[in-house]
Amino acid sequence: MALVSGTAFVLKLDPISEKDLAVSILTRGRGVVRGVVRGARGNARKASALQLLTEVSVTIYRREGADLARFDSIEIVRSAFHLAARAETAMLLPYLAEHLLTFVPDSDPGEEIYRLTRHVLDALSEGADADLAARYFEVWLLRFAGLLPDPEGIPQAARDVVAAVQRSPLPRVPEFPQEALREAEAFCRDLRREFLGHELKSYRFLGLT
Repeated sequence: MALVSGTAFVLKLDPISEKDLAVSILTRGRGVVRGVVRGARGNARKASALQLLTEVSVTIYRREGADLARFDSIEIVRSAFHLAARAETAMLLPYLAEHLLTFVPDSDPGEEIYRLTRHVLDALSEGADADLAARYFEVWLLRFAGLLPDPEGIPQAARDVVAAVQRSPLPRVPEFPQEALREAEAFCRDLRREFLGHELKSYRFLGLT
């Protein structure tokens, strides 16, 4: 039985029994890992840690050949509850989480994606614009996935936003008019749909359709 301890972001919860949850997490060095948290349902302490995109410390046990690992000793490192409680960011959290579940392969190291997620959440906590943060996250995730074309392949209306996102940390990206952000969103949306063949389920909650 392999034993690993580290930090992770909570991405998805699925009930599997009256007491247990299947939980998907993004780890710092092992990408997306899926496992079981025993006794999580009805346990207030565990429930407070298992909030979407909350960063937790966790111990992971995995038996060779098992479909699911087992997660123990889950403790909050940095909560995302304040972002879930704000109207302007609440719907963005499931959108970011679904991106991570979709674009990060199981057991892929994904160190840069972990840093991206932490960076965007920190910027949102400090008051970054939610629309710009979403575009920042989309552009970098598409780049890490190898889907972002050369600049000449990007429509002119979206090119300035995409270029600015890749030059600076999120808090230093200049403000753009809503029209430019919508063009960048449409560009990222079309790349994503072409690659996946469908749209993310959480996209409709952003009110962009």
